Amino acid sequence: MRPRFEPDKLAIGAGLVALGTVGLLSRIGWLDFLTTVHTWWPAILVVWGFAELYATFAERETRRLP
Repeated sequence: MRPRFEPDKLAIGAGLVALGTVGLLSRIGWLDFLTTVHTWWPAILVVWGFAELYATFAERETRRLP
């Protein structure tokens, strides 16, 4: 049996990777962390929303299948 795909875990993992990348670039002086977070924080809500929608539709499909 295939493991169940969980988009919320994918979104959390991608968010941690993005946050780590932004933090690293800030530390080496290539990026201003606060400006970047201030500019891009709504993208987190968008990704989270899409992940929730996908999870809802995927759950509905698995209920329909025998």
